[in-house]
Amino acid sequence: MKNVKCLLVAGLILFVGNTSAESRRQKVGIFGTEVQFTPFGHDDDDYSLNSLKFRYFMTDKDALRLKIGFGVESLKYEDDEFGGNLEKGRLGDLSVDLGYERHFKVAKRLSLYAGVQVGVYKHFASAKVEYTEDLGNGSHTYQVVYKNCVPTSEGNVGERAHVGVAASVFTGLDFYVYKGLYLGTEVGIYVMSTKTNQTELKYSDKVIKGTDTYRAVICNAIKPKVRLGWTF
Repeated sequence: MKNVKCLLVAGLILFVGNTSAESRRQKVGIFGTEVQFTPFGHDDDDYSLNSLKFRYFMTDKDALRLKIGFGVESLKYEDDEFGGNLEKGRLGDLSVDLGYERHFKVAKRLSLYAGVQVGVYKHFASAKVEYTEDLGNGSHTYQVVYKNCVPTSEGNVGERAHVGVAASVFTGLDFYVYKGLYLGTEVGIYVMSTKTNQTELKYSDKVIKGTDTYRAVICNAIKPKVRLGWTF
């Protein structure tokens, strides 16, 4: 039902745009802002707002961009999958990218662009779990706080927090539907170098710090997203 509503809204915007006056194109000194979101879901994440992007056109064809990405996910476990009571669990992401775009006019309302960007990335992970231990003649309940990591269903250290730097190349399109209002999409590839943060587990009066950190290099495709923006 949500997907149908999204298509109807997009169709209405396109109809209004096709019957409107001349759309406002990018020009020297124009500033733009947009939101990027996933309309049909990736990884079971429907209608997720992914990032904000800001543009400044230095010429009619050249623009600088600042992109701020973010996301938060609450952990969920089935009752029979987890050995403790998960009081709080959360994963999060924050990224800041600076880049350059080169624009090419294709039609009256349509322009294509390509560019590069570099940025920094932070992945957050934390949880708080209450465990109950059977002592035979009774039980003992204690709380474990996971810092820079989340537990697996067996209570071990699972997904970990990490930091990274990334570079990407991309291409996209802008379709101006009404004056400065535009719809678009963007695809590309990125390379990221990451390093995990030191884990820490706290329970009772004890603190256990992890001693292992590791680095990784990731190369992957940028998932296509719908972009909705305005130039002024």
